[in-house]
Amino acid sequence: MKKKSRFSFSNKSLATFLEYSLNHKMLLITSIVLTFIASALSAVPAWLSKYLVDEVLIKKDVNMLVLVIGGLVGATLLKGVVTYVADIKSSYVTEVIRREIKQDIFKHLLYLPTSYYKRNKLGDIMARLSGDASTLGKIGFMIFDLMKEFILALVLMARMFQVNIVLSLVSLTVLPAVMGLIRKYTKKLRKSGRKRQDIVGEATSFTQESLLGMSVIKSFSREEKYQEYYSEWTQQEFDTSFKTKKIGAKVSPINEVLGTVMVALVAGYGGYLVVVKGTLTPGDLVSFVTALGLMQSPIKKLVKRNNELQERLPSADRVIEILDEELEKDYYGEKVEFNSNVENISFEDLNFTYENGTEPAIKDFNLDVKPGEVVALVGKSGSGKSTLVNLIPRFYETTSGSIKINGVDTKNYSLKDYRRHIGIVPQETFLFSGTIASNISYGRDNATPEEVIEAAKMANAYDFIMEFENGFNTEVGERGALLSGGQKQRIAIARALIQNPQIMILDEATSALDTESERLVQDALDKLMIGRTTFVIAHRLSTIINADKIVVMDKAEIKEVGSHNELLAQDGIYKKLYETQFGKIKEEEV
Repeated sequence: MKKKSRFSFSNKSLATFLEYSLNHKMLLITSIVLTFIASALSAVPAWLSKYLVDEVLIKKDVNMLVLVIGGLVGATLLKGVVTYVADIKSSYVTEVIRREIKQDIFKHLLYLPTSYYKRNKLGDIMARLSGDASTLGKIGFMIFDLMKEFILALVLMARMFQVNIVLSLVSLTVLPAVMGLIRKYTKKLRKSGRKRQDIVGEATSFTQESLLGMSVIKSFSREEKYQEYYSEWTQQEFDTSFKTKKIGAKVSPINEVLGTVMVALVAGYGGYLVVVKGTLTPGDLVSFVTALGLMQSPIKKLVKRNNELQERLPSADRVIEILDEELEKDYYGEKVEFNSNVENISFEDLNFTYENGTEPAIKDFNLDVKPGEVVALVGKSGSGKSTLVNLIPRFYETTSGSIKINGVDTKNYSLKDYRRHIGIVPQETFLFSGTIASNISYGRDNATPEEVIEAAKMANAYDFIMEFENGFNTEVGERGALLSGGQKQRIAIARALIQNPQIMILDEATSALDTESERLVQDALDKLMIGRTTFVIAHRLSTIINADKIVVMDKAEIKEVGSHNELLAQDGIYKKLYETQFGKIKEEEV
């Protein structure tokens, strides 16, 4: 989990950015000092203008003219060098912080529980990690820009007060109005910006889902409909984005009017002090007006940058929110080392209800499994089979009750160590982009080529692999798109075999295959199960007839347990399922 920030900001992104910046204190201090120097040099004309008027134009001092011109040129050149170095330093520290935050967010995503990915759309997560995360870098640049303009405004204001305190206070009478304007529109900009980013995330999710399901869209000729859907999403995005721009556009002209009022007040009262009272020299007034004029630019930029910052903060907040998500807990209570030799597995009064679920997905589940046994789970869809096998590797944590291995609650084992002893072959195989060899050795970084080949042979994958021109170096494509369903399943079996797990979970691994592929995959699965405690989910009962235990589930509960022949003799749910697939059973078959 993210550690508690030392900064108490209402905005998460700013607090997080500043928290990370403390890891680079020297770089940050250097950037701030250089920014201060650059801002101070930008204000030099406000000081020199007094001498240009009083000493050069009125007293005709040629030497002072040379000094003023030299001072302006020197200050400009030095400002250019300092600004360049300051920008380089601030850019570097900003990019470093952005990279560190993105790395930590991705790391956080890797250790979030499965439930997080069930309740959040993948496209929205991608939008947060890619598009929204890039905004973090822009925020860093904006913060340094704001700081630079703020420092320049302060230096110029200091010059104004040095010239005449009363005149300075007169010129700042409109400042409260400016600040009130900024506060008012800041809230509106942030609210509108957040709504826009949420819509962008939803639109990204829709786009990703559409691209992944393109074959279905085409098969049902739904291209025009999806074009309409996408048009609606982009219209919503346009509306919210334009609304945000309109809010920001109001600030600048109002600020211009207030600035003009400020100049008019200064010109009137300042002229009075010079012409009537004689308490102010022409040079002082020009210096004051120069400082005031120069201050208009940083104030305008402060308002503009603040608008941009408020627009982007909601986007960055969406990324930072990921860090607030609870991670998977590694273990509970006292940590116990996992013994790779599984002696027994017991399910004791197991209950589980999904987050926001109203009915239990697993209810009062009790079962003892001996080492090396094959346990088949059968039942209608929604009976709890997949939920149960997801509880074994702790993809979800039990609501009550326990799963014990060798008498130890699985919650007491370290997740990383525990899951190494579990192999999973899912119904829909996911392969990563890369070669066949890299996918087989996925779970073992130190796997040798000989071990990869042996695993492929045991999985009945070696022959088809060698038919490819590049053999084990053949690219599988995105999600294994260049391989058939049967080929992908055998690669998945080889991937599980090379890990040499003690516990196997087979989730309907042959249900989507043709007869020939099913035969080859089933033969590979039979080899995979030898000497391993295995949990099998199967709709085709022919594949689990020889299982040691067949558990019949219905409405989250165990209804029947026994071998194939024992369950047929009970004349219950299993027998009805069997007869549905194979027809009536003669008495001599039981």
